[in-house]
Amino acid sequence: MDSLKLKLPPLLQVIIVMLLMKIIASATPAISFLLPVSKPLFVLLVVLGGVFAVAGVVAFRQHQTTVNPTLKTESTSLVQSGVYRITRNPMYVGFLLLLVASAFYFANPYTLLGCVLFVLYMNKFQIEPEEDYLASQFPDEYPAYKEKVRRWL
Repeated sequence: MDSLKLKLPPLLQVIIVMLLMKIIASATPAISFLLPVSKPLFVLLVVLGGVFAVAGVVAFRQHQTTVNPTLKTESTSLVQSGVYRITRNPMYVGFLLLLVASAFYFANPYTLLGCVLFVLYMNKFQIEPEEDYLASQFPDEYPAYKEKVRRWL
């Protein structure tokens, strides 16, 4: 399973999970729900997801380091400011919020399984390898940062 580490770019993972969620929603239409707050929640989650993801990218750009997680050797600094004081992975939090928003859009509780799969996959095959690299690249700073700030929220 190590061969999957850092192989699929996170944005591609989001697209795959959204397609899976669409398939689940289509296969189980009798389970659909539509709450009065579904549309406002969808909009709120999309906006929050976008804010987290964009804030993460902006912080990386300000520190002149790569946003491409498959090019980890190009990481030039450990970003700990801005949204990185709240979460170690704001771009991934943003993606997760977009997936939760999609669950409200599809109006099917089973689509939330896609969100769970995304978190499990990201933890094992994306975030853990990134954390290992950061710990080796920034041996003094990263453990202290990891102790202060959560992986997700």
